[in-house]
Order: sequence, then structure tokens, then C-alpha cells
Amino acid sequence: MKSELKALLFAAFCGTGLIATAGTEGTVTADLLNVRLKPELKSVVVAKLPHGTKVDILGTVGDFYEISAPDRTPVYVSAVYLRDGKVLSPVKMRTAMDRHAAAYGLLPAGTKVKVLLETPLGWAKIEPPASLKVYTAKNYVKAAEPVKESEAAKPAEAEKPAAPEAAKAVAVDVRPLEKAQEAPAEVKAAPAEEKKAPEAVKVPVEAPKEVKTEKAAEPDQLDEQLKKLGVDLSKSTEITAAGYMVEIPNTTVEAVKYAVMKLDAKGQYVKSCFVCSSDAALLKSAVERNVKVTGRAYSVPTWKTPVVKVTALELTK
Repeated sequence: MKSELKALLFAAFCGTGLIATAGTEGTVTADLLNVRLKPELKSVVVAKLPHGTKVDILGTVGDFYEISAPDRTPVYVSAVYLRDGKVLSPVKMRTAMDRHAAAYGLLPAGTKVKVLLETPLGWAKIEPPASLKVYTAKNYVKAAEPVKESEAAKPAEAEKPAAPEAAKAVAVDVRPLEKAQEAPAEVKAAPAEEKKAPEAVKVPVEAPKEVKTEKAAEPDQLDEQLKKLGVDLSKSTEITAAGYMVEIPNTTVEAVKYAVMKLDAKGQYVKSCFVCSSDAALLKSAVERNVKVTGRAYSVPTWKTPVVKVTALELTK
């Protein structure tokens, strides 16, 4: 009963309409079995299972078993989008602590997760959700009973177009095109000389005036990204900050990729503020340069350092 419920939750989450033998127990027969992100030999290996490991088989896809992600499957998300064990905004689950790493899929907003580890770089390792699926080669897993093919693996049947009703009732003229277009025999040829038609009077026509329509203002995508971080856009302060511009490695937040550093009393660089801008090229061109930025400073819940939406940037010495 528990395994069937698990399969239904999985189908609802992934939208695959999975109808397979769920909860079939499988046993790993290989010394060390690769668990892959997709049912392909070239797909990313996300975990390795030793001989004798039990797996929960959901269905088959070609030469692979679709299984529930084992507990040892690494799943990482940006900790920025988590609060009190709940997902604030849809967030990608990744196979490693890198925003360019392969993704399992999205965790919907409101999903409860179990955080196993948080890192200083803003990543959180979470327990694999019950709905997460991965794949193993069938040849190295012994199933307790026959497993049906996953519905997701079956090709959809192409619909045959219905024959038009008119085509059923109307007879088709199959004469060659050139025959059908021949002039009737009784039509006489036109006389050799014809009177010229009077020339048409040319009336100047004024070209229509171009009507300019105002383009609707597009929503600020940067503001939308800041909202997902929990920023209250109605609360900000005007700020000017000076320091050394750096690019943040392995950031988990797409909107915030740069920071302005300043020297503290000990002569060490510390973060003055994170910076973002709708003009990403502007910030990138100032990396590893001394700058003075002006903009609106926002507070992000759980962050000690503010985020400044830059309106002006000046290179300094």
C-alpha cells in the first residue's frame, strides 16, 4: 500500500502518468551498480550501489529500471529558497553543488524537505524526495516479480485525420488539368486589331501615416528574481558603496553574481554588499576593478549582507 501511494505521488509530481508495477523489490547483483540521471548509458552517474542493495522498482524504460531515488542519492538545492524546511519558490534539484550541474527537476513551492547539510556557499543537501526517480541497468538488478513498462516509455499513437465529409459525397474531376482549361471550340478568335482602352487617370494617393503604438512596459525580471529571494521591494534605502568588484564563484542565486568588497581594520577584504543589475555586462566589465556603485539596497531574509540594485557605476583608482 505504501509503495503504491509512493508511485502515485511520483506520477503527480512528474506529470508522466506513470502506470507501472510499483513497489516491486529489486536486488543489485553487480559488485557496484551505477545509478543514472536518465535511462541512457551516457547519462550522469549520480550514485553507486553495492552488491545486495535493495531498490524500489517503479517500471521499465528500455534496458533500464526506473527506481525510487535511494537514500544515498545526492540532491542539492539553493538554501536561499528554503525556510523552516519548506521551499519558498520553485527551485531546481541538482546533482552537485554547482548551478551548472545536471538537474533532476524542480521542487514546487511549498514542498517540505529534510535538510541534511548546509554549506557556506549557500547550498543545502536534502534528503531525496519520495517522488524523485533515477535509473539502473536491468541486467544488474534482480526483480522479485515481473515489472511492467512505464507508460512514459510508450510512444503515443498518432491520430488518423478524419476524412472530410465533402470528399465522400462529391465526385472528383480527374481530367488532366490542361484539358479542363481548354477553350470551348465555338469561341471565335479575337480580331487582329483592337481598340486601345483609354489610359486610366492617375490620382495621387497620400501614403497612410504610420500609427505609433506605445509598447507595454515589460515587468522587471530582476525585481521578480529578488521577490523569489523574499525581498520586500517596498522597503529599500538609497546607498553608495565603494570597494573592489568581484564575481561570486558557484553562486546559487542567478540574480546575484557579484559583490563589492572593502578593506576592514585588519587590512582584509570583506563583503560590503552584493550587487545586481539589469545590465549584467556593466557589472561584468567592472570585475577586479575598484568601483563606486549607487543604487537601492534591499534586505534578504537570513542574509547578513544587503543586495544593491545598481543604478550607476563608476570606476575608481
